[in-house]
Amino acid sequence: MRDFFQSTENRVYSGLSVLIALCALFFIAPQITLLTLLDLEVSNTLFYLGFLVLGTLTLGAVAYFSQGFDWKRQLATLLLTTLPGALILSYGISESNNFHYIFILALGGYAILSGILISALFIAKERLTEKKDSEALSIKEWFRAQGLSTLLLVVFVTGLFFSFGMYRLTEYAAVDEPLWFDGRIAKYWKNVGERDWRGTNISDKPGITVALASGPGLWFKTTKDYKTAHVDGEVISLRNDVKSFYLAYRLPLLIVITLLLPLFYFFLERLLGKRHALLSYVLIATSPILIGMSKIINPDSLLWLFTPLALISYLAFLKRRSFRYLIFSGIFLGLALLTKYVSNILFIFFLGLIFLEYLYHKESALSSFAEHLKKSLQHLALLTFTALSTFYLFFPAVWVKPEKLLTGTVLSQAFEKVAPLFVVLIAFILIDQWWNKSRITGALLSLLEGRTKQVITSLIAVTFFGSLLLTIGNTWGNMGLYDFSELLASPKTIAGKSDFLGAFLTNFYPLIFGVTPIAFLALLLTPFFFFKKNFSESNALRTSFYLVIFILLYYVGTTVNNVGAIVRYQIILFPFAAIIAGITIEHALVFVHKKLKVADTPTPVIAGSIVATLGLFTLFTTPFPLSYANVFLPAKYHIDVKDMGPGSYEAAQYLNSLPDAPSMLVWTDKDGVCKFFVGRCSSAQNYTQLRERGLDYIVTSAGRKSRTGKMMIGDIANNRPGIIRFDQYYDRTDPVYEIDINGRSSHYVKVFKFEE
Repeated sequence: MRDFFQSTENRVYSGLSVLIALCALFFIAPQITLLTLLDLEVSNTLFYLGFLVLGTLTLGAVAYFSQGFDWKRQLATLLLTTLPGALILSYGISESNNFHYIFILALGGYAILSGILISALFIAKERLTEKKDSEALSIKEWFRAQGLSTLLLVVFVTGLFFSFGMYRLTEYAAVDEPLWFDGRIAKYWKNVGERDWRGTNISDKPGITVALASGPGLWFKTTKDYKTAHVDGEVISLRNDVKSFYLAYRLPLLIVITLLLPLFYFFLERLLGKRHALLSYVLIATSPILIGMSKIINPDSLLWLFTPLALISYLAFLKRRSFRYLIFSGIFLGLALLTKYVSNILFIFFLGLIFLEYLYHKESALSSFAEHLKKSLQHLALLTFTALSTFYLFFPAVWVKPEKLLTGTVLSQAFEKVAPLFVVLIAFILIDQWWNKSRITGALLSLLEGRTKQVITSLIAVTFFGSLLLTIGNTWGNMGLYDFSELLASPKTIAGKSDFLGAFLTNFYPLIFGVTPIAFLALLLTPFFFFKKNFSESNALRTSFYLVIFILLYYVGTTVNNVGAIVRYQIILFPFAAIIAGITIEHALVFVHKKLKVADTPTPVIAGSIVATLGLFTLFTTPFPLSYANVFLPAKYHIDVKDMGPGSYEAAQYLNSLPDAPSMLVWTDKDGVCKFFVGRCSSAQNYTQLRERGLDYIVTSAGRKSRTGKMMIGDIANNRPGIIRFDQYYDRTDPVYEIDINGRSSHYVKVFKFEE
C-alpha cells in the first residue's frame, strides 16, 4: 500500500476519487433520511460546479499521465477513479426520485462504458486463444472476391425489391397504421425534442425503430396535414392529399429496409459461401410477402429484417470466431428488441445453440463440455450486453426508468409462460458449471450422441416434413381435419377452437403457401438432406437444420401461448424459409449434376438469375404482395386471413367515380376505405343514425366477416330496433363492385347498394 502512494500518479487519482466521492455524498445527503447530518443546506449549483471541475481535472490527469494512446488503460483509470462517486450516486438515486435525470443518464453511461471496457479486455484475451478466421478479408478484398457479376445480381434484385416496394406505395390504407403515423411517430420525436424521456414509451411493442425509420416524414408532413373527424359515428375526411402523406412516412421506411437488405447477402456469404448466399438472397429479395410488409408502417416491417440478421450473424460468428460478427449480432438483436418483444425468443434459441453446436459441430466445440459451455456463456453474455446497450441507447424512456431495460426485453410478456422453465434451466446449467464442472450436463449430452443423436435428427426432420405434408394434405383435402382459415380468423382465441395438433399445424399454413413456388418445393425437399450420413459436416446443411429447429420452436411457442401465427405474426420466419430453400436448391443442383455425371454445376450467378426471373414473374402477377399465396394453394382459399386492408383503395375509387359521391354515406367494415373516399364514411353500428342520414352503400371484406358477425350477435339476439344486417352482405352474390385480391375469390372486397 505504501508503494502505491509513493507514485505521484496514484496519489493524484486517489485524491480525485475521494473528492468526487465526498461531493457525491454531500450532494445526495439532503434527499436521504439516514444522511441528514451531512446536509450542508447549500445550493445544488455548488455541487454541479464541483462535479464539473472534478470531472475536468480527472480527464486532465488521465491525459497528463498517459504515455501514448491506450484507450483501454485510460478508460479503466477514469472508471476506477470515479467508481466510489458512482456507487454513492447509485445509492442516492435508488432511495429518492428527486434527482435530475442527467445523473441517471450519467450512471447509465458509466455502466455502458464499464461493459465496453470489460468486453474489450475479454475479446483481446480471447483473440490470443481462439482460432483465427482464415478467410478474414478487408472490405475491398471482400468486394473483389465476390466478382462483378455476383455484385451486379445483388444490386439488381435489391433494385427489384425497392421498385416493387415503390409500386402503388400510396394506394393502400393499412389497418392499425394510423396509430403510428397519426400519433406514435410524432409523439416519440415531440417528446425527444421536449426532453420528456418517459413520453418516448409510445407502444408496448415498443416500436422505437419504426419511429426512427419513418421519423423523416415529419419534415414534410405533420399529423395536422391529415386527420379524420368523427361526427355522430361518421368519418369526415379532412385530408390534404392523403397520398403525399403516405409517401412522406412510408418512403423513408422503405429506403431504410432496402439499404439494410444487402446485409443478408454479406452475412450469408460469410456463413455459407457465395453459392448458397446468392440463391438465398434472391429468394428473400423477391419474396412478395416481405416486399408487401415493407410498404406498411408497422413494427413487423422491420422485425423481419433485424431478427433474422441477429441469428445469421451469430451463426457466422460460430463459424469464423471473429468477434465482429458477435457484436453485429448483439446490435441487430438490440434493434429487434426495440422493434417488437417477440424477438426475445432469440435468447432461448441462442442458449439452445450451445448444446446444438456441441452435438452437431464438434470441430468448433472444445474437447471438454465444461470448457465449451464456459466459453459459450461468455460469448452469450457479450452478445446480451451489446443488445441491451443498443436497446438502452435508442430508447430514452429507459434512461429515466432503468427497470424497463429488463421488463422490455428478457422479462417481457413474451417470456410469461416459459420464464419459470427458462430460469430453472439456466440455474441448473450455471450451478452444474460452477460447482460441478458441468459433469451432469456433460453426461446427459453424452447420452445424446451416436444413435440417439441420429434418432433426434430424424425426429426433427420427420416432424418438419410431416407437418408440412399434413398441412398441405389437409388444405388440398378441403380442410377436412382442421379449417385453417377459420382458426386464423381469430388467432388469439385459437385454443378454444382446436386441439394442440390443429393449432400447431395451422402455423405452417401461411408459411408453406406464402413462399414462392420454387421455395415451396425446396422446403419439402429439405428434410431428406438431414438423413444423409454426417450431414452436419456441411456447414450449409447444419445451418438449415438449425433454422428448421428455430421454426419448430417458434411454432411451439405460439401454440403454447394460444396464438395462431397469421402472416404478420410469423413474418420473421419468411427470410429463414428463403435461406433454407436457397441451401436446398444449391445442394439439389450439386446432387443432380453428380448423378448426371456433369463436371460443373451452374455458376451461382446463372442459378441466381433463373431464380430471380421466376421471382420477377411472381411479383408481376401479384398486385397485392402482402396477400400473396402461391399456385399450390387452391383458388378457393387464401392465407392473409387477418389482412391489413387490400382492396380498400380500389373500392373507394369506384365509389368516388359515382355521381354525387361527396354527398353519399358509406358503411365499411374497414376504415381504409374512408381514407380515400370523398364522401361520408362510417364503420359504427348506429343503425338509426345511418338510416336517418341516408346510408347509400355497404363495403365488406373477407377479412372482417368473422369480426362483423361476432359484433352483431347481441344485436341479432335482442332483435335490436332498426338493425341493419351487415353480416348477411358477406354471403350475398349481387355486389355492384367486387375486387378479388390477387385473383382469389375467397379474398374479396365488395360494394353493395344499400337496400331495405
